[in-house]
Amino acid sequence: MRRRANMSLLLLALLFIASLYCLYAYPGYGWPHLLLYVSEAGLVGALADLFAITALFRHPLGLKLLPHTAIIPKNRDKLVDGVVVMVEEQLLSKPVLKEKVQQYHLVNLAVSMVERGGSQKLLAEQIWSLVLAFAKQANIQGLAVKLDEQLRSSLQAADLSPYAGRGLRWLLDHTQFQNLLTQLVDLAAERLAHEGVKQQIKELLSKEKEQMLNTGGTFSKWLKKSLLEIAESSNAFNLDEAVGVLYDDLQRFMADLRSPEHELRKLTTEMLYKLASELENREELSDTLNTWKNELLDKISLLPSLTALLTHMRERLLGEQPLLATESAGNRGISPHQIKEFITRFVLGYWEWFKEDRELKDWLEGYVQQFVRNMIDTEHALVGQIVRTTLNDFTEERLTEFIESKVDTDLQRIRLNGALVGAALGAAFYVLLNGIYRPLLDWFGG
Repeated sequence: MRRRANMSLLLLALLFIASLYCLYAYPGYGWPHLLLYVSEAGLVGALADLFAITALFRHPLGLKLLPHTAIIPKNRDKLVDGVVVMVEEQLLSKPVLKEKVQQYHLVNLAVSMVERGGSQKLLAEQIWSLVLAFAKQANIQGLAVKLDEQLRSSLQAADLSPYAGRGLRWLLDHTQFQNLLTQLVDLAAERLAHEGVKQQIKELLSKEKEQMLNTGGTFSKWLKKSLLEIAESSNAFNLDEAVGVLYDDLQRFMADLRSPEHELRKLTTEMLYKLASELENREELSDTLNTWKNELLDKISLLPSLTALLTHMRERLLGEQPLLATESAGNRGISPHQIKEFITRFVLGYWEWFKEDRELKDWLEGYVQQFVRNMIDTEHALVGQIVRTTLNDFTEERLTEFIESKVDTDLQRIRLNGALVGAALGAAFYVLLNGIYRPLLDWFGG
């Protein structure tokens, strides 16, 4: 377009020279005058527009003495301010941005971008990289302190009695509770069959006998000792026989207790179910359990265990040794590679599930939209700052070239229009002067 405008200027200049020659060569004809009017007015219009357009961006012919030239470079700051205001308050205003954001489902848009780029595995790799970076840079002691505070705060605020009641009920309903009781009975019977049990029973009965003989007044003590001596001399009381009878009774009791239908086992089960219900409903039991919980939390410290656990996990994640490894040859633990595979499978599986869960995506979309709207409200000034920073990085020459390049086609069309309009006005003036004004002048003068 610039070439067309320059060619039109050149053609008008040549036409003006030709019209002067024709005016000299054909003095008696009217068409050279018409040609002169058209070429002269068109040339003046083209030159005027060329001067005006050039004066917008630079000094014409490099003459800085000419006033009102290089307008854009001289008003650079005002231009930048105007562009900033236009972008910030009109093109990218808060209402416009919010309206545009609401036209898109941002979560679906993000899902589509990930799917088009085949970035599911890359997403899993990025998450694994974040895990390793966090493990390298994490302050284990500080993290352990925060976890300890959070755990203590959560445990202290939580009412454990409903959970304890439901947990006890689940244990009774979903586990082999009777088998567990049988194992406990077998363990007690095994301990009872130990050789030293009879001696322990004898020592216990001896202590009880001595305690009985040494309580009461002097006469009472003498009377009990006398009666005991008579009983022992008549073989009515024999400590060894009492030990044997009690031991045999205990063995028979243990044998009977192995049966799930034993009354004591039934009573124990009923009492545990009753305890589970009371833990869920009775406030005094809830208060007692929570008091015990708080006392326990005050006495024990979770910090050393948390620190050791976090240190162990970091060493295993970053090192070659497997996680949770033991000295047993059969248990090699979990290697970092296995953890990475697990995280990858988890992320990919969760991603597939997330894509199909429309309700979850809509729920997340609400939070994302609200977050974006809040960002627009609080950080909208960044739009103007970005525009200002970008334009301030432009030198006067670069800014001038940038603006001129964006509107060059329209500017060259203005030059063409100036030439055409000037030529048309020249022809109109010729017709007006020679077709109307001069005949009227001759007629009134004659």
